[in-house]
Amino acid sequence: MKILKYLSIPIFALLLSSCEERDDAVYEGDNFVSFAETSSEATVVKGSTSKEVIVSYTTLSEAKANTDVKISVDASKSTAVEGTDFKIINATDNLAAGQKVGSFRIQLLESGAKETQKIITFKISSPSVGSAVFNQTHELKYSLECPFNMSGFTGTYKVVTDTWEDYSVGDQITVQPGPAANQFKILSTNNPYISNPTTSYMLVTVQNDGKVTLASNEPFNYGGTTGTLSLNGTGTVNFCTGGINISSLTFAGAAGTSSGNKFVLEKN
Repeated sequence: MKILKYLSIPIFALLLSSCEERDDAVYEGDNFVSFAETSSEATVVKGSTSKEVIVSYTTLSEAKANTDVKISVDASKSTAVEGTDFKIINATDNLAAGQKVGSFRIQLLESGAKETQKIITFKISSPSVGSAVFNQTHELKYSLECPFNMSGFTGTYKVVTDTWEDYSVGDQITVQPGPAANQFKILSTNNPYISNPTTSYMLVTVQNDGKVTLASNEPFNYGGTTGTLSLNGTGTVNFCTGGINISSLTFAGAAGTSSGNKFVLEKN
């Protein structure tokens, strides 16, 4: 029994040594190329003109010699157009001998970016390295990012929706900066139903996330049985287009209250 006990020690050591050798084994087979990831997302900030992004690739083992790797666009699976919405800065990347990771540079153009995501589907290939059976396409989704900016809420707007019916669709309304940095005024100059159009307006206060609150600076005077009405409301603004969407507008006065009205303006 003692002999078996002592013999088991070198046998165990031999097995352990064999496992360690397998862990350190180096792949010596054929090399293959693939994208490092199958998808990514990016945004182009409004006013920035463009944004450069990186799409990385990898090979199964280190390149034995300098190797060209190419990226191309699968137009049939893309909603963005090369040359119009984006540009490939380096369609061919030279992977140096001894390396296994490289990248392509893509320029996303602000002129082609929209709030809704566009998709670019890339393919990868190499004239000297085979293609892996995985990660042969990379889907890049990108959109226009419009940070908080009050400068867009000035000028002439047209009425898209007015369920209170002070205005008809297409009527023109002037929007001016408000007394505070995060406010603007919707003037009443063209409102035909009130007797104080030159002094009354809707004051809109904007939050960083685009949500807004609205209040009249003074009651709107409709005269007759309606009398004067104060306005309050909530809604959103679009920092990309300058659009104004008051989704819940309330008129309240001695004659009663009307709530849930909608007032939507589109910048000319």
